[in-house]
Parts: sequence; structure tokens; C-alpha cells
Amino acid sequence: MAERAQELMIARAQSRVTFGRPIVTHGLVAADIARNRMEIDQARLLVLYTAASIDKKGDTSEVRKEIAAIKIIVPSMACRVVDRALQVHGGAGVSQDFPLARLYAGLRTLRLADGPDEVHIRTLAALEVKSGGRPLRAKV
Repeated sequence: MAERAQELMIARAQSRVTFGRPIVTHGLVAADIARNRMEIDQARLLVLYTAASIDKKGDTSEVRKEIAAIKIIVPSMACRVVDRALQVHGGAGVSQDFPLARLYAGLRTLRLADGPDEVHIRTLAALEVKSGGRPLRAKV
């Protein structure tokens, strides 16, 4: 969903003109496009790291901290990306002409489906304290 929103945002930023030039050339829009890419890739890397850890260890109990982090980070990131795409689309973003409003509603619901963020944050905090604050170690 985040990748689709990014594609739509870039297309809209290239085609929409304000002050005589495409809005993709405006600094804030370009920065948001870059921010989206960084956040999408960061989340993807954590998911891939966690999946590789599960494959290697064969036991999800050893990667509970990473799983809790994913449940917080990924839906939250996707909501931010879709929100930025909505901003670039303006009023059209919440119309039926683009899927962005539907994507956002689905993502916001997802943030509640497996328990609210606060539950996962509490779990992650407890696991972090229990581990003594040791960072993730890439042993995959």
C-alpha cells in the first residue's frame, strides 16, 4: 500500500503544476518523496531481518522484540506515506478518483486489528528492559 501511494504521489507531483512548474520541483514535495522512500525501505529491511531470524532460529519466541517492533513500525509508516500522498493530491486525494482515501482507511484499521499501537509499544518496552537494552544483532 505504501509503494502504491508513493507511485501515485510521484505521478501527481510530476503532473500537477503550481506557480508555473510541476510541484515535484518544490522542495517540500521532493523531500516528502525522499522521506517516503527511506521509511518504506527501513521498514522493509526490519521485516526481512526478522523473517531471516525466524527462518534461522525456527522459533518466534526468540524474535518477539523484532515482531513487536514490526507491528508498530510498518502500519504507522504506511499511514504516513499515504498521508503525504493525500497532501500532494489535495481534495482529489479523498475523492473516488484515487484509491488513497481507501488505502488510508484500511491502514488505519490495520493499526487496530492486531491490538492498538500502545499494546505493542508496551510489549516492546518490556522486552527491551528485559534484554537490558541490547540492540538487534544481525546474525542471519
